[in-house]
Amino acid sequence: MSVRVIIGIIAFCGTLTGLLLANMFLIMMIGEINRKKSEEHLISCFGFTYTKLQRVYHEYRLLYPNGNLLKYFRISFALGVISIIGVAVCVGIIR
Repeated sequence: MSVRVIIGIIAFCGTLTGLLLANMFLIMMIGEINRKKSEEHLISCFGFTYTKLQRVYHEYRLLYPNGNLLKYFRISFALGVISIIGVAVCVGIIR
């Protein structure tokens, strides 16, 4: 195996890890938000759109101004994005 393939495999594992962690932290944020909301205004854990992501960000920052879950989400999402760029470079999509 060449060095490029090994780095690509490691980057792919970093992508999966980062994005799975980001998803886990997002679901945890939704759970924290739902604890403080009434039964009629709960946020569903299924189906993610950009507007839903913005709503979760906004409400989490309002309810927990010093909450760490948003910071952990951003770090793990950044790890996933940087790793997927590494995979694209190793595969030859980005030169």
